Amino acid sequence: MKSLELTTELTDQICQELMNGQPLTRICSKKELPSLATINRWIAKHPSFAKQITNARRVGTQYYLDKMIEELETMSAKDVGIVREKLHHYRWLAQKLLPALYGDKQEIVQDTKIEITWQQPEIKDITPQVVAGANGLARVKEFEK
Repeated sequence: MKSLELTTELTDQICQELMNGQPLTRICSKKELPSLATINRWIAKHPSFAKQITNARRVGTQYYLDKMIEELETMSAKDVGIVREKLHHYRWLAQKLLPALYGDKQEIVQDTKIEITWQQPEIKDITPQVVAGANGLARVKEFEK
């Protein structure tokens, strides 16, 4: 249906299916729901709808992780290659959609101690003194260092 308007009920239905692990392409293939192009236009036009879709996809990622565990427990020896590829995809999806939980941990530890000290140099009096010589001429005498 191309003439659908964005409603709360429609948003809730789409988000509920996303949270149940359904891909958006499969959701949009249903006759009673809008096309993928329509949903993408709504995402671009309505920031609150875009946020709800993103949050629903994050919740739906948990479904994929549960599905991954089930497939691991029920796989046969001949399905190892297929299951490995699926698990790789599910893990990648979880890392991207839920980086705080499943992403690579990046930790920066700074253990730097900086100590700044200020030392005043000894100040010596180097002003010249006028000392009268034996011949009556004045000469300048500097203090030695």
